Amino acid sequence: MAKEYMKRIEALRQQYLATRVDMDVYNAKYLTEGFKESEGEPWIIQKAVGYRYICEKKNVYIQDNELLVGGVGFKPRAGILCADSSAGIIADELDTISTRKFDPFYLSEEGKKIYTEEVKDYWTNKCLLDRWKKMTPKDMQTMKDNGAIFIDRKAVRGYGETTVDWRMILSKGIGAIRDEAKEKLAALDDSVPGDLEKSFFYRSEIIAADAVIHLAHRHADLAEQQAAACTDEKRKAELLKIAEVNRHVPEFPARNLYEAMQSLLTYEYACFMEQNASSYNLGRLDQYFYPYYKADKEAGIITDDEAQELFDCLWIKIAEMSLFQDEITAQYAAGYCITVQTSCGGINEYGDDATNELSYMMIQATMDVKFKEPNLAVTYSMAKNPDALLHKAVESISMGLTMPAIYSNDVGIRMIMNKGIPLSEAWDWNPCGCVETNVSGKLKEYTDIADINMGAMVEFALNDGKSRITGEQVSVHTGDPREFKTFDDFLQAVKKHIDHAVDVITSGNQLLDYLSINYRPVPVLSMGFPHTMEVGKDYSQPGGAKYSVGGGVITVGQADIINSVAAVKYLIFDEKKCTMDELVKALDADFVGYEDIQKMCLDAPKYGNDDERADFCVGEIFSHVVDQFETYETAFGKMTCGMLPVSGNTPIGQWVGALPSGRNAKTPLTDGIGATGGTDINGPTALLKSVSRIPHARYTQGTQLNMKFEPEMLKGESGIAHGMNMIKTMSMLDVYHAQINCVDRDTLIDAQTHPKEHRDLLIRVAGYTAFFVELSKETQDEIIGRTEINNWSGGCGC
Repeated sequence: MAKEYMKRIEALRQQYLATRVDMDVYNAKYLTEGFKESEGEPWIIQKAVGYRYICEKKNVYIQDNELLVGGVGFKPRAGILCADSSAGIIADELDTISTRKFDPFYLSEEGKKIYTEEVKDYWTNKCLLDRWKKMTPKDMQTMKDNGAIFIDRKAVRGYGETTVDWRMILSKGIGAIRDEAKEKLAALDDSVPGDLEKSFFYRSEIIAADAVIHLAHRHADLAEQQAAACTDEKRKAELLKIAEVNRHVPEFPARNLYEAMQSLLTYEYACFMEQNASSYNLGRLDQYFYPYYKADKEAGIITDDEAQELFDCLWIKIAEMSLFQDEITAQYAAGYCITVQTSCGGINEYGDDATNELSYMMIQATMDVKFKEPNLAVTYSMAKNPDALLHKAVESISMGLTMPAIYSNDVGIRMIMNKGIPLSEAWDWNPCGCVETNVSGKLKEYTDIADINMGAMVEFALNDGKSRITGEQVSVHTGDPREFKTFDDFLQAVKKHIDHAVDVITSGNQLLDYLSINYRPVPVLSMGFPHTMEVGKDYSQPGGAKYSVGGGVITVGQADIINSVAAVKYLIFDEKKCTMDELVKALDADFVGYEDIQKMCLDAPKYGNDDERADFCVGEIFSHVVDQFETYETAFGKMTCGMLPVSGNTPIGQWVGALPSGRNAKTPLTDGIGATGGTDINGPTALLKSVSRIPHARYTQGTQLNMKFEPEMLKGESGIAHGMNMIKTMSMLDVYHAQINCVDRDTLIDAQTHPKEHRDLLIRVAGYTAFFVELSKETQDEIIGRTEINNWSGGCGC
């Protein structure tokens, strides 16, 4: 029987599902007004003043049945245009943004007029994206234009991929941070070198803190107004409670669980309003909220059902955020994905099990709400966490909810330590964004400065650096492949193209760092990082956060490069089943007229089957990628890597011709670190054995494994037990991450044909969850084509 609180949650769910995704240009309008009003001031002050204008002028609303309130845009499910980052990004989409193929945002005629008359011209050649385009190096443009890399994402949207110090925000309050900034400002001496710049920072913090507090008070005012007009006594009391809570937090320390949740939500929204970006992560909520929950329970002021109701309400409010991107960028991260991660489980500072009652409530919230956000994870320590937590996780997965994703806690800690953070702090790591790694309030990073097309690296080695799609010379010359005498000659050619891509991407990273340091301050986000206040530097500046690393690069097409390299070795150099000349001609023709060669390529050993003939090159290739990136220093540290293509494997595949793996030209590359759909035929354990060959801990931005199970596989206690054992196997093999779609192929095909009947069908794309019907057909087709595991011992189907 459903709990009583589910009446409210179901009403809020239906309200959300009926809400159209809109485009908010008012944020950009108010920011522009603030910049104009503060002309002549330092850029960071202008940003703070513009933000204050947003908080003073934006529309505020409280929806029916809400207990937690607020919003990023003028309405729920609205994407915002962050003018100082990328004001011009919708200039060419004004008439198509409402109906475009990827992530459409409804833009009203009034919105178009506001953008055209009050935003666009002011920011031309001034916003970061325009500066980025003007300064783009030629070799970077060539590689981008030919699909060898994708590198505009972080110029289109802001920092994101970070986790603030939530313990501090909740226990200290933003008012105390503002007061500390006032004290620091008063102690400065402008005659001392560096103090002038610090004064700009502290002034921006004071302005930003006051703005966030003012916005919370506006919600309190609105709640009181609605309460005065409300005739329903129960709802009147709820509205008065909302007013009381928002009058207190986030300005002051939270006094109970309700206030802690509202304080967190208000500041989460505040960060997103400042800079449209994915992955302002919530971190380890079961740890941050537990002291408030425990005190409330001991005082008898909250029941478990009331606590669960608050969690459910929080989940819905997080889901209301929508990431805005231009249509091209949206292809690489489709589904309005904000990828706000939160995690439960893991260990505490003493190395003991950190699971508590709230760990289970977080999973239950996902089971109750059934939405794509927040991006829930379990950081699983097989040695420390109880089977009960894992059971609850698999139970949720078995419902087809795609969450929680499962992370190896031990591997996550090693990744964080490889970012230069000591174990004394690394234990408190949290998953970030899709599968990235972070530490609350301490680490600054970019995790998706660029995507590198691994399929293209093979193509270039077999075509002397030219694209088979465009015919252009994209990479360096490595010679006619027919002249390769040994397999090592071929592999070295592949590595040379990787090296060239690494150099080009790193140059782009250096440019983006320069632009961000000078034109992308974030005084609101900086409040969540204690070190910024200590040193008087914004989060955007080197040394602002306690730790930082260089830009994170996403490798796309792991299985494609492995299978292609393995096929060349097996077919040409080992078994001599065909010649290099025959292979190259077949690739040039996209296998038309060379069907016998394609069959040999498809029958060659494939990654994902625990087959040494394919897996032999996994460690060498991917260690080489990291080795090369780590030779470069940036303003924030060494470059970093991850394997999390989001939905980029589909559009980036359109730039790659036929490959020795047997893949045809322009088809999607393989998602994540799993096998190419239909090629892993020896069951999930064999797949995990192959995946374990990847040097996970060196890919410090995370590695992402998609798995698709027939629902029958996880049915009943026996199915759940099998699922738990598979996760334990994953942990023993040091595989960092796995996410499971538990849905059958027929359901997906029916949803594609009848989307209105499957409005809330969830699917795991690549490190994040989306509503299946909101994805493009290309992305849907790629998901449908993934290997479907229907047997624990082997014999997977597709």
